[in-house]
Amino acid sequence: MTNDSLDRALGLSQAIEAAAAKGDWLRATALVEERSPLLMSLSPTQTPEALEKIRTIQRIDIAVTEQAKAGRDRLATQHSEAIQRIESVSLYHATGML
Repeated sequence: MTNDSLDRALGLSQAIEAAAAKGDWLRATALVEERSPLLMSLSPTQTPEALEKIRTIQRIDIAVTEQAKAGRDRLATQHSEAIQRIESVSLYHATGML
């Protein structure tokens, strides 16, 4: 991978992080798909400068993954609460028909 490609991958990672911070997961997904081939072309041997950029990309990925997990957990909680409210209303209506 050339230094320009690695710089591009880092830039895309930063854009992914910004999209995730805004909750724009569709944009983040598109950026991940664009970045993936760049990362897949990495060679095993890297310069210390390149390794630092790769570590930065990894830190960004970890942060975005944590944001995604937190969002997923919030949605799961909201879903469970909504289901509970629906069940409560159904029970209320069923009791009212007795």
